[in-house]
Amino acid sequence: MPLLLVPPPLAIAGLLSLGDEFLVPRDRAGWIGLVALTLFLNAVLVGRRVRPLVVVAVVVVAGNAGALLIHAQEVPSTDVALWVALFSLAAHSERRVAIAGCAGAYAVHETASVFRTTGFGDWTLDASVDALLFLALTALGQLRRQRRARRAELAEQLGAAEREHHVVAAAERERLARDLHDVAGHHLSAVIVHSGAAAAVPDAALAAHALETAAGTGRDVLAALARLVDEVEPEESTADGLPALLPPLCEGIRRLGTPVALDVEGRARRLPPQVVTAAYRIVQESLTNAMRYASGAAVDVSVRYLPGAVEVEVGNGVPEVEGYVPPLGTGRGIAGMSDRAGALGGTLTAGPDASGGWRVRAVLPTGQADGRGHGWPEVVDGILIATSVLLPVLVAFVPPEQLLPGWTAWSAALLAAAFLLRALPLWWRRHAPYAVLAWTTAFDVLWSCTAGTTRAAMTGLLFIGATTLISAVYAVAAYARRGVPAWPAPFVAAIAWAATLAAMLVRLNGSSSLVPGLVIGYVLGLLFLLPAWAVGKAVVTRGNRWENAALETMAARAGAAVTAERHRVTQGLRGTVLDRTARFVRVAEDALADPDADHPAALREVAEHARAALNDMRALLDALRPASGESAAAG
Repeated sequence: MPLLLVPPPLAIAGLLSLGDEFLVPRDRAGWIGLVALTLFLNAVLVGRRVRPLVVVAVVVVAGNAGALLIHAQEVPSTDVALWVALFSLAAHSERRVAIAGCAGAYAVHETASVFRTTGFGDWTLDASVDALLFLALTALGQLRRQRRARRAELAEQLGAAEREHHVVAAAERERLARDLHDVAGHHLSAVIVHSGAAAAVPDAALAAHALETAAGTGRDVLAALARLVDEVEPEESTADGLPALLPPLCEGIRRLGTPVALDVEGRARRLPPQVVTAAYRIVQESLTNAMRYASGAAVDVSVRYLPGAVEVEVGNGVPEVEGYVPPLGTGRGIAGMSDRAGALGGTLTAGPDASGGWRVRAVLPTGQADGRGHGWPEVVDGILIATSVLLPVLVAFVPPEQLLPGWTAWSAALLAAAFLLRALPLWWRRHAPYAVLAWTTAFDVLWSCTAGTTRAAMTGLLFIGATTLISAVYAVAAYARRGVPAWPAPFVAAIAWAATLAAMLVRLNGSSSLVPGLVIGYVLGLLFLLPAWAVGKAVVTRGNRWENAALETMAARAGAAVTAERHRVTQGLRGTVLDRTARFVRVAEDALADPDADHPAALREVAEHARAALNDMRALLDALRPASGESAAAG
């Protein structure tokens, strides 16, 4: 890279030498010194990653000393080398070192520039621009350092997830086998024994009590098994969205005898993976609770896509048969759902509704929080606002070549306030990029049609403060919400450039320049704004895509083994254990609801279905044990 920085500064110096002012050396000795200084500074930049602070010190001292020795006011190679060195210092150093190096380089550079500038006005303008530029380079370098550290952390987590793959699989097999064994040993066995014993005794009260116990225990078994089934990760990835993930979940609950209705409102859009996961788990937990505590009652699930959020709501009616549901669960279901919603900055409410049923409602934000922090991104925003205001004001009023001479302090303050009003929305460019772009474009058009018609310099100030419009276009490309097209941004913003240049030409050359000014201004705007849009799209989108891909890969690697084991259990439970358990629960409930039913016969049928379910579950446990043994041997 340092070699690539040699030709451009020399070419710029050659162009500057063609001007009337003595900005760069024109004699042979001066040019030899300029080339030597450029080569030396770029050679020093080779060590910018290893000794960034030393490189900054050498570049700022040697660059300014060399400029004074060759008697040049401007040496592009020293400026470019110093910018690269400052960025590298910030990108490879801690915050305190980066700030200290930036402050020291600024002090040396501006002290030396006193001997090269022609007056106090020029020095003030240069010092102001350099202050903003040096601070911006430091902020961008620190952001680069943070991004690199984030990627290194994700890469390490990816490696750890891969190493833990087999351990997680073995642990999940052991957990599933233990849970199934508990259900088999303590629930189905109890149903078989109690039902068989009660059926052999000619006691109506005892038979009724045994049927109640069997029904309650059967619902307990169904709830426990349903939790194992529903905990299985969906085969689709979170990128497919809630409309693809929720129907299979609801269908699984329907197969267990609970009617479920699913409704999706609003235009479905792609959500962050963590939001999809949280919403899915909240619906899953709510459905499981509804099946436990309101057996047979209808359940409605709704998903609403709101501006900046997604809302999920699960409600169930009053169960048709009451009095047979034993107290199940640990009481952590609602707390766990609240924790999921709170981790994303959302809210969750749960409680009885007006009909006597139960309703859970969660609102999960889909974008960044509205609050502002105090990190380097905010420093960059502040620099953009300061640049958009300070540069036009300095160029307008600082002698010797001010664009608006003779203005009073009060008039200058009003102009500064107007440009502050124009640039201040940049503070929210990450959260409302299109609103910022619309405001900036409208301001520039209105300014060109009003103040721009009085003086050509008034429209020229908009070009000097072009960082406002360019930053707004960049923000749309980088931070527009998913599903919102970002490509119109440069074409919309170019309208402001068209109005600005047209107003300037009309003021200078008359109304005949209106149409050419609009066309040339629009094309010129696109030439500047399209690259800003492309950079925003490439830099931010590429970085976010890599991080999102890494997060999804980690989730996939960490959950792949768990998912595989859970699917094995699911396939074994569905159609056998769950079906047989649901059958004896229905037999017991029907017998209790019918006064003329033969309770002993119902108990024998209950015991038969429970025995079949127990045998199927034992076969599933036998199928799990070899895999667990192989995993332990491999470990």
